[in-house]
Amino acid sequence: MALTLIRSASRAKVSPMSRADRQFGLRLSAPALALLAMLLVVPAVLTLVYSFHDVPPTGIAPGEFIGLTNYETVFGSPVFWSSLWVTIVFSLGFVVVSTCLGLGFALLLNEAFPGRGILRGLLVIPWACPWLVIGIIWRWFVDGSVGGLNGLLMHLGLTDGYIDFLSNPRSALIIAVIGASWRQACFAAILLLAGLQTLPKELNEAAAIDGAGPLGRFRHVTIPWLRPVLATVIVLNIIYAFLQFDVIFAMTQGGPGDATQVLSILIYRQLFVATDIGTGSALAVILALLSLVGGLITVRLLYRNEA
Repeated sequence: MALTLIRSASRAKVSPMSRADRQFGLRLSAPALALLAMLLVVPAVLTLVYSFHDVPPTGIAPGEFIGLTNYETVFGSPVFWSSLWVTIVFSLGFVVVSTCLGLGFALLLNEAFPGRGILRGLLVIPWACPWLVIGIIWRWFVDGSVGGLNGLLMHLGLTDGYIDFLSNPRSALIIAVIGASWRQACFAAILLLAGLQTLPKELNEAAAIDGAGPLGRFRHVTIPWLRPVLATVIVLNIIYAFLQFDVIFAMTQGGPGDATQVLSILIYRQLFVATDIGTGSALAVILALLSLVGGLITVRLLYRNEA
């Protein structure tokens, strides 16, 4: 019964916009579209063009057209495959942790308890911090000599000495996932909390009358209702995961060794350290395609049961 109500509400038809309204909206959005074209479309096109050319270090002119040579160089490099694996592991951890943690925050802050308003306000602070600042904060927190995490573990008696988490290849990647997810989880919680605020109480009451328990209501009422918001959150998390640079660079700069060298850091090194613009552009195109494919697959999976 409750699930039927949700499907009926989600399929409610909206009257189509008139032609005059569409033209008026287009005129209003024209300045923003022009700005987006200048800041996003033009660089994207140039990156695609550069990926097929032997670009000189100056990057002023594309240089000689070499076809797929840059892509062949990328796919033939073991460094790329190692970086791709690190990116996949980091992205999976980032998406799962940030989405689940954000959903938990949202469910908690949707309940009535003293101090809820203050906690909702505090939720905005990590999200408002730049990614680079988040990386610096977490680098200090897990520092091997004066970090707060070591002090906490020693105070609880879990360790008897300081541990340099960022010098260990395994723990460095885990800490990078946790640090980035901590910030993104707050953003996810804000979106999911907004979705929960629109959930009619009648749906949960109808589900309870039908005999559904708390887990049943969460599965058959809350999750279906949040599906559009959840799809947006997961797609954004996937994009942020694949394009993540600031937090990892501030914490480890891709180290130790190549343990945390995700594709974005490899692109940075290829473009600005090795000044190989052609190969770096090919890497950027591959990373963009991975983000796009990940987002499309997520949307497809979340809406596979929709009629």
